[in-house]
Amino acid sequence: MPSYPPMTPENGSNFTRIIHTDTYPFIDSLTNPSHDGRAVFITGGNRGIGRAIAISFARAGASFIGLGCPDGFGNVKFDIENAANEAGKSFPKVLCLNLDVTSGKSVEEAALEVQKHSSRLDVLVNNAGFMTPALPVIEADEDNWWKTFEVNLKGIFLMSKSFTPLLTATVDGLKTMVNINSVAAHNIRPEASAYGTSKWAVLKFTEFLLVEQAKKGLLAFSVHPGGIMTQLAEAMPKETHAGFTDKPELTGDTIVFLTQERREWLAGRYLSCTWDMQELLEREDEITKGDKFKVRLVL
Repeated sequence: MPSYPPMTPENGSNFTRIIHTDTYPFIDSLTNPSHDGRAVFITGGNRGIGRAIAISFARAGASFIGLGCPDGFGNVKFDIENAANEAGKSFPKVLCLNLDVTSGKSVEEAALEVQKHSSRLDVLVNNAGFMTPALPVIEADEDNWWKTFEVNLKGIFLMSKSFTPLLTATVDGLKTMVNINSVAAHNIRPEASAYGTSKWAVLKFTEFLLVEQAKKGLLAFSVHPGGIMTQLAEAMPKETHAGFTDKPELTGDTIVFLTQERREWLAGRYLSCTWDMQELLEREDEITKGDKFKVRLVL
């Protein structure tokens, strides 16, 4: 009986000639400050990737950094302020909100709090995520399996519903949403049905949102952060852990770079933080003409 899938799907990991594991001068948020006076909100911003993104925005001069998570913030506010200070920037206003992205009420309340503390919102980074323990479909716990969709997909739906109006209402703002995604959306492997499918769904959801909101100025795209050993990644099989060698600073600085201006051609696309950003920009024409980095049916 033939195995399935019959071939390894292309996941785009090596699209650029240079692949990065750590930040580099072309995107370094310290040497390329670009967000003076801007406001950003990050879900799952208390540790790991979210913390790194917040610190990169602080180094780049953001004046307001909102963070949402359900389980405490530790020293992240101090770390953000310290990063801004070391970069020679003014202390940003840091707003830490208890936030459950799976609760419509919690998300609505967070949006109201952001409006109270900031007159603008330029960038929303939907970073909160969940991964169920790696198990075959027939052995998976149904509640854990579905929680993956509750956080990874419903969470972005609820955040989009309440925060998109804040983005599009900022007249001179970037109006940019970044959905943290994963190369898992393009990989088909055993014991990853919930996470991979939820991340694939986010790619399509992002395009549906743009169909409705692009006319109001919304720009949204999905980003794979790289292979970073986070609390979430620990749920993956131990034999895969050796591959998680990328630094969270690579993610933070890449997202700051990608959002430093409105890059309309990125709308609806999937990108990877490990790609070389200088080469990516040089290949804009190739990408747009071929309409690359979107999920499509091949005929």
